[in-house]
Amino acid sequence: MKKKSWLVTMIFSFMFLFLMIGCSNDSSEDVSSEGGNESTEEGGGADGAALQEMTTEEITLSYASWANHNLNQFLADKFMEKYPNITVELVQMEQDGWNDHLMNLASTGEIPDVFWYMGNVDIAVRNGWLGDMTEYFEADPESDMILDTLKDVGYFDGERKQAAAAAYLPYTIYLDENLFNQLNVDMPSPDWTYREMIDLMQEMTVPEQGIFGYNTFTKLVTMAPIVNQDAFGEFGWDGESYDLTADWAAAMDQHGQFVRSGVHSPFYDTDEAEAAFGDRLLWAASSGRLAMQLDAWWTMGLFAEPEFIDKGIKWVPYTVPKGDNATTEHKPAFIDFGTISPSSENPREAYELLKFFGWGKEGWLAKIEAFETLTNEDGSLMFAHPDGLPIINDTEIWDALADLLPDTEYVANFLERAKEPIPLGGAAQPGFQTFLDEVYFGGEYGDVEAAIANGEVNPHDIAQNLTEMINLYREEALEELFW
Repeated sequence: MKKKSWLVTMIFSFMFLFLMIGCSNDSSEDVSSEGGNESTEEGGGADGAALQEMTTEEITLSYASWANHNLNQFLADKFMEKYPNITVELVQMEQDGWNDHLMNLASTGEIPDVFWYMGNVDIAVRNGWLGDMTEYFEADPESDMILDTLKDVGYFDGERKQAAAAAYLPYTIYLDENLFNQLNVDMPSPDWTYREMIDLMQEMTVPEQGIFGYNTFTKLVTMAPIVNQDAFGEFGWDGESYDLTADWAAAMDQHGQFVRSGVHSPFYDTDEAEAAFGDRLLWAASSGRLAMQLDAWWTMGLFAEPEFIDKGIKWVPYTVPKGDNATTEHKPAFIDFGTISPSSENPREAYELLKFFGWGKEGWLAKIEAFETLTNEDGSLMFAHPDGLPIINDTEIWDALADLLPDTEYVANFLERAKEPIPLGGAAQPGFQTFLDEVYFGGEYGDVEAAIANGEVNPHDIAQNLTEMINLYREEALEELFW
């Protein structure tokens, strides 16, 4: 999706030229702006515009996210140390029903100045929750530090920056190194390809020993179109349209075959799981008879627990493999999005708070300190595992985070290849989640993925129809939400 049209770019260029002519002789005047702030020539973004100064008046900003409350409080204290005139109030809400809580706050005019939204971006846009931060983001030199694949997310209508990546947790594929050694199978290269992963899943399936190739929390159908098509979103999103006819269909077909042939482990709480493990409620990843667990970054801390070590399980992290013919390292990731409220009386300061808690370097230095120092009541570290990866491409920050992680070649290799995250569709693309709800999981085919896994539907037969439908849903969402 293009960030600005040619016309808008030209308009801004002429405006900037006019301002430069009017500000000759190196003199400037204070210019009134929204929120009562003053303009400044310090810094300057890609467009050459100046980022406004922060107010020196006493103000209060409210903030809400589902991140760890102790971490949020630590960051709020650090922000207030930097800006003594600003009081940060944390708004605590249950993560369950998050958007309903936001709806209630909005109905009473109390929606936070800065907050995360959850899931379907259509809800946030339709309800007018997203403030326009374009002016600040594009004038901010720190915006250039954001990982390339995350810079443009949040421009839902192509021109206005209304949200930004606030947290990044990569998809992670865990391999049981001990099981690979037991079967005399070499561990793959950190630069493994999608085809190599598929082949290993089959090779590591040993029915006579009750060993399974893989188990899913995250899915092949999400990974394949992104890595094989160098896509910018799920289902082959290339910035203009979706295409489910190639890698989506192939991945769904492959997964269905693997489920039916026993390469995929038995699903939790099924008769098949009870027959395989003697316990229908046993998680396959804790059985000691699973080669790969398709999961998320946060599970690394769990896999370091004695439960797994005592069983002789050694889960090591790999990034999602590179596409077979890919030219990028695009990989799916869980990206949480934050925004500023359009009703905030201090949008400039709210933007700075959003940045501090999200991608800003100073905020990330504070997070590193929190990970190193925050303790529980018994004196143990509160964070046995850092909460997410940096959103900026800054060597100091990435090196500091690496120092908090296990000093292994697997972790080092992972971090080197985890700097092109691709957000999932629901929070990043208008119309996507609505399509999932009404067509993909609740349309004429029922639950599409379950129907394919059960052999009831051939994905190649329905891929073109789904492609047309998802692109239509996007067009209709854009028309409804923005025009």
